[in-house]
Amino acid sequence: MRTTPLLPRPDPQKRLRAEAADWVVRIASNPALEDDPAFHDWLAMGEDRTRAFANARLAWQIAAEVGDSVAVGHAPARRPFRLLPSLGGALRPAMTCAGLAALTLTALWLDMVRPDLRLHLSADHVTRPGPAQGFALPDGSRTLLDGGSALDYAEDGATRRVTMRSGAAYFDVTKGDRPFSVRLGDSEVRALGTRFEVRDCGGCMIVTLEEGRVEVLGPGGRSLAVLEPGQQLRIPARSDAAMPVAERVDLSDALAWREGRYAFYDVRLREVTGILQRRGAGAIVIANGAVADRRITGSISLTDPAAELAALVEALGLRLVPLPGGQLVM
Repeated sequence: MRTTPLLPRPDPQKRLRAEAADWVVRIASNPALEDDPAFHDWLAMGEDRTRAFANARLAWQIAAEVGDSVAVGHAPARRPFRLLPSLGGALRPAMTCAGLAALTLTALWLDMVRPDLRLHLSADHVTRPGPAQGFALPDGSRTLLDGGSALDYAEDGATRRVTMRSGAAYFDVTKGDRPFSVRLGDSEVRALGTRFEVRDCGGCMIVTLEEGRVEVLGPGGRSLAVLEPGQQLRIPARSDAAMPVAERVDLSDALAWREGRYAFYDVRLREVTGILQRRGAGAIVIANGAVADRRITGSISLTDPAAELAALVEALGLRLVPLPGGQLVM
């Protein structure tokens, strides 16, 4: 291991659930936080917080049981929660009506542990967390779909269209008169016959061209770049960001994930852990936003993602806390 438009209106309930889930995770890793004045101050801000915390705690306990049955590999030991003495009376009524909310939160947790379970019901092609898998599309084009990834395919007499649902894919496009396009979020890659990669890098998009030419379009069909072989374009998540610039890359490193290796240069930690999560390291939660945005450089093997995660965390001076079906990076 070597290291170096309009926005949607905020949803107060979604934020409240996220805050409650955050407290549940933090208390799971450090039970002493149940006596933290900051936690009790947060609860005291309203009964909705008490209910949200009770629902999140119940969901955690259910997910811990279910997670053991779906997680691949070793499931870490769980520390049971204790009821807060000062909240016992307030929690009991909330628990009696928390069933539906608990199932919803459990589904959200399982979506982190095994997102392929949901995608199997809706996407055309899905890979479980683990090695990449190759297959042919109906038009004869070949695709290598990274682990923990999903895509849809559609065609008609005029076009061939792929929609990336998650993860990454490498395309070897059969030449023809119909354009071949790959859409991820608001961005699109158009080609006739070529070889290229499209990757979700955690809210952003990476396009790497190995052979041929592709045009990359942004929101509203605005042309961002026409790539030549050996070029890569990273499209940031924010629509107000500066125009992305294509860069020359070493293709053997940029596309090394096809052979079970991932090389990265000056990328955020959250992007690297996203790769490890898709390759089978389990759900990875980074507790601190500044840590998640820490930039690193290195190369890792994807054959043992859990071991590589542990080595990466150790090299960065961080700590791993076991969670049902995954890990918490602190």
